[in-house]
Amino acid sequence: MKIADLTRQALLAHAAVAFAENGFERAAVREITRRAAVNQAAINYHFGGKEALYREVLRLAFAALREASLLDEETVDRVGREEAVRLFIRQQVTALEKHDQLSRYLRILAWETLAPTPIYLDFIASAELPMLDQAEKIVRRFLPAGAPRAEITIATIWLTQQVAPFIRHYDMLSQPPLNLTIDRRFIEQLAADVGRMAVAGLNARTTAAGADSAYEAQMA
Repeated sequence: MKIADLTRQALLAHAAVAFAENGFERAAVREITRRAAVNQAAINYHFGGKEALYREVLRLAFAALREASLLDEETVDRVGREEAVRLFIRQQVTALEKHDQLSRYLRILAWETLAPTPIYLDFIASAELPMLDQAEKIVRRFLPAGAPRAEITIATIWLTQQVAPFIRHYDMLSQPPLNLTIDRRFIEQLAADVGRMAVAGLNARTTAAGADSAYEAQMA
């Protein structure tokens, strides 16, 4: 592999770590190049600047999430709606178990939920986002056929963010005052608990819709 390719890969790898730790705004170019052991001008040379580097990291993030997904369009349609929710939650929790590149990508996206950057907003406006597509297909199975677009969007965002706090604060979970033991057992319990609560939340909307329909029929 050429030196230029190695430098580019090193910058992408260390940039992902820096963006995951601090978000785009607080991640310093100097720190990224120091970790990659390259000159500060390398980012401009290989990517054209910090923003272009971040855009490439976002592209890699969504590609990695797509590849690691436990769900695809066929599976979402084939399994029961509650099982689809549980699988959707599990594929996000799995990143905590590995705590590797995939986990870092999810933490970058978690930062974006707190304060979306113009780069991210521009990126998602044109990118294919399978995670959002899957979430929307799932929540539609719980909502009435005539649910307004705003409600569908709110439910979709809600579902995609169920695991985000655990990803964003992963390093704090095992420290005081929480003092949690982050092992396979914890990950399994987290997936089960969050999955169950997500199902309950979506089922509550279905129940409410049924009650509303019954009331309207009674009043007619």
